Amino acid sequence: MGNPNVLCLVLDCLRLDAITEADAPTIHALAEENLSFDACVTPANWSLPAHASLFTGEWPHDHGYYHREHHLDHLPLIESLTADGYDTVGVTANIYASSSHGFDHGFDRFYETRRPLNPCGLNPFANVRELQEDRTPRPRDYVQTLVDAATHDRPLASLDNFARAVALELDRRYAYSDHLPFVDTDSYGFLTRASDRSTDLLADEFARTADRDAPLFAFANYMDPHYPYEPPEAHFRAVTDGRWTLDDLRTMSPNFSNARQFRNAFFAGEVDEEAVELVRAAYRAEVRSVDEQIAHLLRALEDAGIRDETVVVITSDHGEGLGETDLRGERSMGHLDALNEHLWTVPLIVAHPDIEARTVEDRVSLRALYDLLTGDLGTFVDAGGAMWADYFDDDPVFFELPANPYHEESMRNYDHFEDWFVERESLTHTVMGFDGEWKVVADSRGEVDAYRGSDPADVAAAPADLRAACEDAVSRFPAVQGDVESDLSGDVEQQLRDLGYV
Repeated sequence: MGNPNVLCLVLDCLRLDAITEADAPTIHALAEENLSFDACVTPANWSLPAHASLFTGEWPHDHGYYHREHHLDHLPLIESLTADGYDTVGVTANIYASSSHGFDHGFDRFYETRRPLNPCGLNPFANVRELQEDRTPRPRDYVQTLVDAATHDRPLASLDNFARAVALELDRRYAYSDHLPFVDTDSYGFLTRASDRSTDLLADEFARTADRDAPLFAFANYMDPHYPYEPPEAHFRAVTDGRWTLDDLRTMSPNFSNARQFRNAFFAGEVDEEAVELVRAAYRAEVRSVDEQIAHLLRALEDAGIRDETVVVITSDHGEGLGETDLRGERSMGHLDALNEHLWTVPLIVAHPDIEARTVEDRVSLRALYDLLTGDLGTFVDAGGAMWADYFDDDPVFFELPANPYHEESMRNYDHFEDWFVERESLTHTVMGFDGEWKVVADSRGEVDAYRGSDPADVAAAPADLRAACEDAVSRFPAVQGDVESDLSGDVEQQLRDLGYV
């Protein structure tokens, strides 16, 4: 086989244990019938560094992209695929895997679907970000963006986007949609709508690929399982069997699906277990929602006549905590700093009609997916996937939690956050390494812990090579300065607030 088409799907925040026959029948069937990994470890606990590892093939401590101010200047994965003759398209609803962080570099076409904009037209928000200086838009930047929209290859779509962007920004500032209910600002369920837009775009790309000589590489990030949980009513009703309604989810107070609010309640000793169960039900409904999108995509491949020529990769950038107790004895929600197996373990499925059904139980790193996609994928498929160990051979495997200094100020606004946690989350780099049943955790404060299975163990008894590797990895992160101020544009700040990052 020559170079096959590739559809690489990152289903944000998807936990491995969420892929059940009841909630994710399409993904579950793909796992059962193809090459799947039961112990795949993400390189990092959140989107930016994890996606950077996927596109560079490097660990976060090597590529160094883990701060929300960081911006990739090239994508080796896309450069390699382009050199191999691929036509490349990116589709994303994730602000961290977007043009604002350099993830559009090298793609032949790159679409952002989070906002209700026409992805074929100019993105006014991205255009202003490129023009502004010192992260502060100037009046002339808006004027230039209007000119750019009018002179774009798709001027009608671009001018419509400009008008929509103005309306969204005015609504952000003045909340006029509260008084004009007929105005759709894409509020509740905005992540589901973004997924619908992404699927429609990809289906169009599949249809056009059938008439092209070049193979297609399509990357897409779907955000359904990410906070905020806003599942379609039919899926939520099916999961809860009438126990809760969407109003219960929307009015939950405090909002335990928000990572910070849950952690604040945990430190206060006020975790409402009923609310935790409600959040878990909402998450399951979101998994059903994204599984439905995967079913649509597979049908679109069939309709385009290219299903048998396409490798479908399904994975996630990281998992998600849903109130479990981790190795440290802490409970967490979301993907803040936590040693939670449901955060570091992600699904990885490589599907093609010629790949034999095989479940790999060996621990592997998602980082190595880069090696597979830039290797001889045609030969890999012809061999039925039997060569998987030639690519997924990291020793040791790392899970890294880089410091997030921009969290410090906002976390100190909560009543019950412990200072030691704020320091660990905001100012401390942590690297966790795996070797068989052993786990070693080293941080930039010089502390080293060990676990055997899920039990704390004597560090001296842990494999010396593993400890040395973790200490070396964490030492490669730069020193962290606290109280980092970030002058975010209004649009970016609102997007981060919507997703629970601010």
